[in-house]
Amino acid sequence: MARTPGTGPSGDGRRSAKARPPAADDGAQFSVRCPSCGTSYVVPITYAGKRAACTHCGARATLPAPPSVRRAAARLPKGRGAASDKTDRGPEVRIGAIGRGHAGKTALFQALGDGLVGDYLPSGLHLDAADPREVARMIKEAEEAQRLLHRSGLPPTLEVSQTRYCIYQGDERRVVCRMREVIGQVLTHTLPDSHPRLQAQYTNYLKSLVNAHVLWVVVPCPPGDPTPRDRRRYSNDLRITGAYLREALRLRSLGPKAAVALVLSKTDAMFPSAAAARAALTDEVLLKALGPLVHLLEESSHVSDAAIIPVSAFGFGKAVLRDDGPNRHGTDPESYDEPFGDEPIWLLKDGESPEPYNLDTLFLWSLLIGLLNQGAAERDPDFDTICRMLRDDLETGDPWLVPVKGGVALAAT
Repeated sequence: MARTPGTGPSGDGRRSAKARPPAADDGAQFSVRCPSCGTSYVVPITYAGKRAACTHCGARATLPAPPSVRRAAARLPKGRGAASDKTDRGPEVRIGAIGRGHAGKTALFQALGDGLVGDYLPSGLHLDAADPREVARMIKEAEEAQRLLHRSGLPPTLEVSQTRYCIYQGDERRVVCRMREVIGQVLTHTLPDSHPRLQAQYTNYLKSLVNAHVLWVVVPCPPGDPTPRDRRRYSNDLRITGAYLREALRLRSLGPKAAVALVLSKTDAMFPSAAAARAALTDEVLLKALGPLVHLLEESSHVSDAAIIPVSAFGFGKAVLRDDGPNRHGTDPESYDEPFGDEPIWLLKDGESPEPYNLDTLFLWSLLIGLLNQGAAERDPDFDTICRMLRDDLETGDPWLVPVKGGVALAAT
């Protein structure tokens, strides 16, 4: 599983707060860095191991122990904390998303949390939340989401949220995955003269993309028989997501290379079955349809790996077009000619439950490439084993992906 790891610090190198060296009294203070936006702080040592919110971007994270404490813990005899310390310091894969409003991002995040998360992979690895209390919250939210998917559809994302999943081997925590959902309206509603609040959201969003190991670029599948408006919308989708992807890559000049998944969403809305979708969306068709994004990834020196991965959040044959009333958001006739106007909303059919298609391919590919890019397998033989297990799990699921750049050899593809 040897791969050339990314080099350089993560983020764009800019800091909002100047880091100071720890005080002279043996670590009374220590420096920490927000994992989401890269802002550095100096905090009292008493905060080590506690959760705190970044005052710049709002992301919550557990403050790591300073080097002096970690070195002391490393000297402890086995059985007195050394093993758990190693587990807590396992590699982390951060996933960010790019996509305009109603592109299907929220449904993908929801389907992932309600499907793959909580299950055992074929290799025996277990994917779940890090905190049992978080598991209880996810179960409750999944039930509410099911009701919304049947009744009205998921509402648009209005606040940025970050979810933390873990890969377990038995009771050992091996890998941490952080997924950051995006407010799609930031892409389509933030203009050069927009309100300062939107400008701040834009800045924080770009910082989060720069700090991600893997980027999901979500573009809805175009209709098989597109109207002129459908063609304009799809062209606008490619242009706006391409602009944000280009900027996120350009700002990585001091950071490691990124992996990028071009996610074609809502394939179940356009095709009756997975077989029909795969027959119509050949490799050549997908590469041509996503041509501008593919070209950007091929030419960028900041991309290590890229692939096109079509997905479905509901599952084929399970979606029905909502019969919109005049007062529902997303059905305003005046938005018809808007470049990013509202579009029809798909609901789950009565009595159906979501059966996401190819979403496991997207997630496992992201985890595997994210780990390999960080050189986890080279640094620790245990993680070489984890990477091989993830690759085997990816092959077992009959993955549908079209390699664009880099990647690992998969027997199934």
